[in-house]
Amino acid sequence: MKLNLEKKKKGAITMCTILDAAEERGVNRGETLKLIMMVQKKIKKGDSIAKIADDLVEDEIVISPIYKMVKEYPEDTERDIYQRLN
Repeated sequence: MKLNLEKKKKGAITMCTILDAAEERGVNRGETLKLIMMVQKKIKKGDSIAKIADDLVEDEIVISPIYKMVKEYPEDTERDIYQRLN
């Protein structure tokens, strides 16, 4: 019986690990979508990559791929841009 309990515990740990990973992916996706949305708004105002990065307290290397995609596909939604980046 002890073996069965250990297997259940291990299964529970695995399930928790899976759920934690899924939650983390969801949070990361949400943060990225928010960042894309803010970059889109700032581009519409005419801001440069440097200004956007400074305003959003992000490195230019993080903003640059988003900036390029938004400039190339200005009519896309933040979800469309997210899909293009991933």
